[in-house]
Amino acid sequence: MKKVFAVLVVILPLVAGGIYALGSQESGKYVTLKATFRMGGAVYNGYQLKGEALVFKFERNGDFFTQAIETKEFTTEERLASEKVIMEVNTNGEIKRYEAKLVKEEEGELIYEASEL
Repeated sequence: MKKVFAVLVVILPLVAGGIYALGSQESGKYVTLKATFRMGGAVYNGYQLKGEALVFKFERNGDFFTQAIETKEFTTEERLASEKVIMEVNTNGEIKRYEAKLVKEEEGELIYEASEL
């Protein structure tokens, strides 16, 4: 009886941890942002969860930027669950935010588009 109890004490936490890990992975999806910029020079600075929003951050520094429309694609490294997706562009300290629109939902991935145009 002691051996059975000892085995249960070891196995139950492992099973509970496995169930939690599987459940947390399924609670969200990878998020891809197709970002369109009105000028070049935007550097990707990662993403961050701010409340219920997933914010993809970009930065431009300098005096001159190419005047060409540029589209780039970025995907989160983890599954996330957020109510909205924002593209944040910081150009020499001036921050502008653009709400992304959901354009496609695939198994395990949500694809959004946002544009400065």
